[in-house]
Formats: sequence, C-alpha cells, structure tokens
Amino acid sequence: MKKSGLGGLLTPVALLFWSHALVAQTLPSVRADVQQTILPVQARRDAPDLQCSQRAAPPRGKAPREMDPQEVPDEVDVQTQLKQFHDVLSNGPLAEGRAQKRPLWQAQSGQPLRVGIWGDSHLAAAFWSQEWARLSQLPPEAVSSRFLPASMNRPGVRLPLRKSCVGPGWQYEPAHAVPAGASEPGPGLVNLWTQGQDAWLSLDVRNLSAQADKSQLRLLYQQTRDPISLAIRIDGGEAQRVDLLGREGPAVLDLVGDDAMSTIELRVLEGPFRLNGLELPLPVETRLQLDVFGYPGATVAGWRQLQTTAMAPWWGASTYDVVVMAFGTNEGNVQPFDAAAYTQSLRSSVAAWRQLFPQAACLLVAPGDRGILVRRSQKNRSGAVQGTKPAPAKLPDLLKFTRVHAEIGRIQKQVAQAHGCYFWSMLSAMGGAGGSYRWAQQNPAWMAKDLIHFTVPGYQRLAQSMAQDLGWNASVFAPK
Repeated sequence: MKKSGLGGLLTPVALLFWSHALVAQTLPSVRADVQQTILPVQARRDAPDLQCSQRAAPPRGKAPREMDPQEVPDEVDVQTQLKQFHDVLSNGPLAEGRAQKRPLWQAQSGQPLRVGIWGDSHLAAAFWSQEWARLSQLPPEAVSSRFLPASMNRPGVRLPLRKSCVGPGWQYEPAHAVPAGASEPGPGLVNLWTQGQDAWLSLDVRNLSAQADKSQLRLLYQQTRDPISLAIRIDGGEAQRVDLLGREGPAVLDLVGDDAMSTIELRVLEGPFRLNGLELPLPVETRLQLDVFGYPGATVAGWRQLQTTAMAPWWGASTYDVVVMAFGTNEGNVQPFDAAAYTQSLRSSVAAWRQLFPQAACLLVAPGDRGILVRRSQKNRSGAVQGTKPAPAKLPDLLKFTRVHAEIGRIQKQVAQAHGCYFWSMLSAMGGAGGSYRWAQQNPAWMAKDLIHFTVPGYQRLAQSMAQDLGWNASVFAPK
C-alpha cells in the first residue's frame, strides 16, 4: 500500500477517491511498470511569489582592453573565399523523394496535435518554438506543454515555467555527455540529480498570466533500492513528508491538490534523488501540445547512448504525432570532423529514436551556417599599400564550418530518407554558404555576435521559413 505525504498509510478508499476524482480527469494513467505514489495536498489562494535566495557573485576585476579584438570579416574577404567554394548540399530546404507513410501535421481524431522536439541550444532558448506557436494562429490557451525537462535554471534554457529556483547540491546529467551521460534520463534527455540531503528546488507553476490553473502535477523520478524521503511544500504552507518506496526504475509522484496550485517546493530529506522531469495536465482547450527538449551543447549521441526501454514508460499510451530532431552544430564543432563516425552515430541514434516513436511522422533539421571571427589586424587589407602599414596576417578559412555543416546536412538527408522522415536544412534556408556573414550584416542582425547562434529576429525568421516550407499554418488546425 502506498504511503501518504503525512508518513501514514493512505487507505484504499482515500486512494480510490483521489485517483478517480482528480488524477484521471487530467493526468493520464501510468503504465503498470511505473511505480506511482499519489500525494494529496492543499492549495492556497493567497500563495506568495517565489523568492530565490541569491548567492553573491564573486567580484570581477575590470577586463583589460582588447587591443586586437575579434570581429566579423570584411565582405570582400568573404566574397573572395565564396568564389572558390562548392556547396555539397545541393538540395533545397525540403528534401525530395521521401518515403513518408503519413502527412507531417496530422493529429488523431478529436485529439490535439502532439509534437515533441529534441535539439541543442538553438531550441533551448525557446525563441524558435515561440514563433512556431504564434504562426499556428491558435490562441495562447490552446497551446500547452505536457512534459518539461529537468533543466530548470540551466543557463541558456528557457522553460514554460513562470519561475524556478534550484538550490545548491544539484547536478545536470545530459544523456549526450561522455562517459558520464545519463543512460536512464527523462523525456528531455537530461536529469537533475543530487546525492546529498537538504537539496531543494522551487517552482511557480502558475500560467504566464499569473493565474493558478493546475490542480495536479507529476514529478518523474528514478526509484532507488533504498527509500527516498522528500518534503513537499505547496503555496508556502506546511511541509509534508513523503516516503517513496518500491522497485527500482521509473517512478512518478503525483501531487493532487484540492484546488489549483501556485508554487511547489521540494526538499530532499533522504536520497540520493534523480529527477527526470515534470508532467503537466493538458487543459481541455489544448489544440497543440508542443514539448520542446533543447539543451545547450547537446548532440544526437544522447539517443544512441540511452536505453530506449527506460524512456518508453514516460509516454504510456499517449505518444506524439510528430517528432523532430534538430542537432548538428555541436557535432560540427569537433575538429577535424569525421564524416564516417558521424554517419554511424546518426544512424544508430535515429534508429533508437524511431524505435521509441515508430508511428509518428518524423523530421530531421540540419544546422545552419556558422562563421569565423577574425582579428582586426587581419582585416583592412587595402591599407597595406607601399609599406604604409604592415601586411595583415593571413585570413583563416572563413567557410570551414560551412563545409562541415553542409556535409552534416547531406548525411542527415540520407538518414532521414532511409527512415521515411522529412528533412529540412537551416543552411539552405539561410541562402547557403556565407549565410552567417550575410545575416550578421542585417539591421537588426539575424546572427549573434559569435556567428554560431542567432538573434531573436534570426530565430523568428528561421521559424517562418520552416513554416512556409513545411506547410505549418492555421489550416493545420482547421476543422476537418
């Protein structure tokens, strides 16, 4: 029999009441192989806002003035190297000849369109997905997320949470990390793990209008052989102790409130504790379930290294209609780039991904263009005339990463076709080789100053181009 949050036994009658009256109305049922604990909690209408305790940052000395800063190369130098460049990615943004079994955007009858997206920092920032939601022309209340990855407060990650606070003692475990990658991660391919006691985290689960609208919430975690003890505090009220017992493996703790909850504080009393993520109830008005799992530095190898049998329990019978994989930038950062090794890694990763979602329509998104910053002393070649100035240093290969990303796109296209998936190239959408330099010169700029990432307008433009190429618009959600 399951234990209640008060440390006593929850009677079968009470368990039945809470399960049928609240949980089954919103949160889906869990598989038989998932350990489930239900904790009744009390919500408060006057819940205070979260106040994260800030640790004072160490004082930083004044950075010395950079005498030879890195800058975007001159246009004449870019054009000179472009004349000698041969783009190996000859296809347009949308690949032809695909063996797709079903249309890309097709929901099950009477259900919202369910989309799951995995990627790197380009997705983690959420600017692309926010524009994607806007382009659907659905009202904000019709777009929801079911799963949130365990990447709260990770720099570079923006989640659909009003606020979150993560105390000291936690570590992120991304699945792509070698050799310490998580083999049993949550849906977002990352865990939040603590070994010690008294580690805490707090979440404000109100919607973006600051309204409490969730009376249930599910914590996904890994049950250990030894008991795990947590203290749960809802809306600043009294803390409740819950002892988590059961077989090792994937498990869930369902918080079931008597009213909509605003804030949740979790403190580990006895561990270790590995949080795999959160599952939220979908409002009845949801037309688009958009789950975005982006993590800075992530590579597709996270799929190759994990055990898909450990991932399957999270979705249960309610899986995705469309799955999207958007990696490649971080793989291309490893020099020299080994195309054969990348091909092997991509094939095994996509095979594992498709094994988990065999019925879903699938899409691979290849990385965009990436540029090279040069020292100021390497520029202004026209000034070195008749010995008036020393000749500038030789320019590096400004299209080094363009070649790599084009090769990554070519390989992704082949693998996508082999698995009956759609394919889309960010590089092609940017106009091909040299796109990073052209986008950096826009006003406002579409490329970030590092020539790797994009600005907010840049991400929005990519989303708009992708939507046009792949038929993403209001007609997707029109009554059939």
